[in-house]
Amino acid sequence: MYKSVFIKKSFYDRKINKLYRAYVFNFYLILLLSMYPLIILIQAIQLYPRENVLKNTLLVLILVCVGFIGLSRLMSPQLFKIVNRDFWSRKFYNESFSDSEIISPAAHFLLFMNLFISLNVCLIAVLHESFNLEELVFNSFLMLSTFFLFQQLSFRLSSILLGESDLRKNMSVITQQIWNFLGLVIFLLALLILLNKQHAEIFRLLVYFVLFLLPFARIVKGIIYAKSNNYDWFYIILYLCTLEILPLVVLGKYFRELF
Repeated sequence: MYKSVFIKKSFYDRKINKLYRAYVFNFYLILLLSMYPLIILIQAIQLYPRENVLKNTLLVLILVCVGFIGLSRLMSPQLFKIVNRDFWSRKFYNESFSDSEIISPAAHFLLFMNLFISLNVCLIAVLHESFNLEELVFNSFLMLSTFFLFQQLSFRLSSILLGESDLRKNMSVITQQIWNFLGLVIFLLALLILLNKQHAEIFRLLVYFVLFLLPFARIVKGIIYAKSNNYDWFYIILYLCTLEILPLVVLGKYFRELF
């Protein structure tokens, strides 16, 4: 009996390994094939007049984001359903908030890259007529890099100081789901901006609104998590003022010309 169970288990293990190798092979094959049209498009940009180079470069970046989202969807077939459900969910990691775990770490990384690139595209597309292009690209990249770095460090620092690993786990899940959902929204917004240049002023307000939503949504979900775990209001306010709001004030003051 034990021998038959062992043989059956070994058979399924070999089958799973075979499927995994096939999945990895298909993943890299799709990745390589997706690079070919990207290279062709990058070369084609040089054929356009100089004034159209920026728009076409931004379109190529959006195409890269399409590839990131597509690969994420390949890794997690129910990606869009999971991201949408988890963004509006009030469940947390220590309440079997396992939906986020269905999305693989690689898919999380690709979705973050989509968020970062799409947000840069949005800012550059709506502000390039008001600023020097090189300075705008540098400031946009630096501001968003600093912002996302603060978003990752703040709750980890609090977790270390308070000695609570649950805080890090829950805030990590909350941050990932906000970034994943808003990243898809910002991707669509970036595409609309590039296809409707005549409405740049309206889209500028929408870009600022989405920028506001990134920290605001995390603050709201963070407060819900904190109160559900009986954190004192003193510590909640202290955390918000020092590690959530203060970095935003510093960034807003340093990069105020972008607003």
